[in-house]
Amino acid sequence: MRVGLEGKRTLVTGAASGIGRAIAEAYAAEGATVAVHARSEERAAETLEAIAAAGGKAFSAPADLTEAAAIEAMCRTAIERLGGIDVVVNNAGVADYKKVVDMDESMWDWIMGVNLKAPFLISKHTLPTMIEQGAGGVQLFNASTNAKTADAEWTAYNATKHGLVGFVRCLAAEVGEHNIRVNAICPGWIDTKMAVELHEDMARDLDEPYAKVFDESMRTNMLSAIIPPTAIAEMAVYLAGEPGRYVTGQAINVCAGLSVH
Repeated sequence: MRVGLEGKRTLVTGAASGIGRAIAEAYAAEGATVAVHARSEERAAETLEAIAAAGGKAFSAPADLTEAAAIEAMCRTAIERLGGIDVVVNNAGVADYKKVVDMDESMWDWIMGVNLKAPFLISKHTLPTMIEQGAGGVQLFNASTNAKTADAEWTAYNATKHGLVGFVRCLAAEVGEHNIRVNAICPGWIDTKMAVELHEDMARDLDEPYAKVFDESMRTNMLSAIIPPTAIAEMAVYLAGEPGRYVTGQAINVCAGLSVH
């Protein structure tokens, strides 16, 4: 089946490592040009090198996603260098856990800013071009199975992901008339640097060996699987390409059954 990403102009945030890097590399492999977002040029270097080595086309689009002006500038630069925009992947996110009574306001604001406000701003600054082009497009968001669950101590993170799925559904209703599709992918635990760091914290809090905590937590799904970032990239290719042309307003789990286990 034809994927349909050849020549597509794409922006992927949080693409220095993990899921974002896997999506950027997968899009480039399918013939898209990728604006690779990371906090700095240096952090994007490995992704850019990997894409170039595979014969793909990409360039760096750095920005601090806690700064509204930097986000606007990044979107403008990406669109100018791409010559337009067809696919936007709001992948970047942060996570931490703490009881509400123990949480500093700064932690709340940081998680809300990166996970919820930044995707709103990126949509705001890329949708006008996408609409003006008149050829449709894709806005894709990395949510989480936490968008559909209640988890003690993960209140701030879960709130952003619940909010992101609500944003996706409403935005899909807003821009459907322009043939712009809006979807969220909801990963379970994925084998990324973020997951490693969070499990290091959990192991320390539980006073248990890291390897034990990581393995047991990551395999808490129906397939007892440790899921690689490429599994999310495969769904991102599907949703951005021709096979997903009738899918919009959805929040699709990729979690090996974790969400219903």
